[in-house]
Amino acid sequence: MTATFSRWPHADFDPKGAYVPFPEDVLSDLLRDEDEPVTQTTKDWAVALMQRHVHSGNGFVVIDGESYRDLSPDQRIGLTKRFAPCLGKPIVHHSKHLKQGLVTDIKDKGVRFKSSKDQNFNASNQEAIEHTESTELPKPIGAFLLHNIQPAYEGGANRFVNAYTLLEQLEGENSNYVDVLKRPFIFDTARGEQVEAPIVSYDNQGHLDFRWMFAFLENGRPFTKHWDGFVQEAIDATRNLMDKLRIRITLAKGDIIVVNNKMVLHARDGFVDHPDHPPRWLLRSWFA
Repeated sequence: MTATFSRWPHADFDPKGAYVPFPEDVLSDLLRDEDEPVTQTTKDWAVALMQRHVHSGNGFVVIDGESYRDLSPDQRIGLTKRFAPCLGKPIVHHSKHLKQGLVTDIKDKGVRFKSSKDQNFNASNQEAIEHTESTELPKPIGAFLLHNIQPAYEGGANRFVNAYTLLEQLEGENSNYVDVLKRPFIFDTARGEQVEAPIVSYDNQGHLDFRWMFAFLENGRPFTKHWDGFVQEAIDATRNLMDKLRIRITLAKGDIIVVNNKMVLHARDGFVDHPDHPPRWLLRSWFA
């Protein structure tokens, strides 16, 4: 199957077409005990979902929480644990600074960063700027899932940028900008992890593989020997286009979004929790 990815002209994009419900039989299967095997029907539905929406099309899909809105948090956790392996090969990663299990809690843990070089989006309520997941790994993940167990009291909308659209518009500004992004850059977490890789590359089927975390690029700038004035110009132009091309999707309680990490950059608005309101809580899974 050859993937064909859509483009998102900012003014025309309608995310409603990216929403799907859980079929009743699939939902019923996913709510069974964790130790029971998932049915082939559920696995086939998940594979078709990924092929149609995540590995082609818009590069993401939202499973509408309205189709199972009355579940308890424990039921949602169990559902996610059964559903996640159906979407691809799970990636479980443990290092000194980054831990990802089959399912990982995403909550504000009071972390507050002071600059673009000191960021921990998953444990903070501060704005998360556009990035791709696991940028510091030699081989970043292919896709990820977020299950919205509890929205924030205020704020926290998700933002997305289509990297295909981004690169096409960037080339329209200056074709040499895209060539710059194909050079190797040093991505440095400033926490002991460093990797050399291009921002833009393509797999053997010609599909885009976009790697981006501005903080890590900035940290790696002293080690990126070709970083000159024109490179800075290309980086600035790329960031400016992200601001213009982003779309916002506010996930409702129970919504599950599955995102292609190689062609969709994601971010999140800052948010506020309230002592009289349950705190924001998401579950995350990673896939190859």
